[in-house]
Amino acid sequence: MSFYERLQSLAKEKKKSFNQIEKDLELPKNTLYHTKKYTPQGDKLSKLAEYFGVTTDYLLGVAEAKYSVSSESELSQLNETNQKRATNIIEKLLKEQKPPVTSEELFPYHVMDQALSAGLGYGYTSELNYSTVYWNQEVDYDMATWIKGDSMEPEFYSGEVVLIKEQNVPDYDGQVCAVDWDGNSFIKKVYVEDDGFILSSINDKYADKFASWYEEPRIIGKVIAHFVPVPY
Repeated sequence: MSFYERLQSLAKEKKKSFNQIEKDLELPKNTLYHTKKYTPQGDKLSKLAEYFGVTTDYLLGVAEAKYSVSSESELSQLNETNQKRATNIIEKLLKEQKPPVTSEELFPYHVMDQALSAGLGYGYTSELNYSTVYWNQEVDYDMATWIKGDSMEPEFYSGEVVLIKEQNVPDYDGQVCAVDWDGNSFIKKVYVEDDGFILSSINDKYADKFASWYEEPRIIGKVIAHFVPVPY
């Protein structure tokens, strides 16, 4: 698992958006999104590990154990010098041990290379390219696409894959859906009104959008699952 994927997973567990984490740690805006391309070092890495309560090795993806020791009560009985020694020894052993062998079955998903936006909107055409990614769960779906943007955090993160299912019965009220509107596509929570749709974001920094029936908004389908692809 990459640093960025592990960061996404920890943020979900803590129910924090990247934007909120950056504020909590007083990091420059978009610092965490840039970790797709580079791994933070030094003080930034230590601050993130401390924020999530995990080791830096876990955050970097080189160790599977989140914590330095199995029991915090045992660690607290040691003096400061011995606490550091115990932590170093355990981290060294975790690096040396072989990773567990897994027979986990992975399932392929064909994902549109052009992302649907969880933000301001992203246009798309019928001429699309696809790539194949893998996940350890099998889901019946009609369309798969990437998330782009942060308006649906902390439930959906940029860089995740969303699976979309068309519905014969148009029961979309209050559901997270893929929506085609005004030449753009969105991942939003949909509320049905007499004169159109309210397209709502989960991230509070984004205002709701209103799509009137006169603008012919179209529900592409309901989002039924989302995931970070498993390396294959």
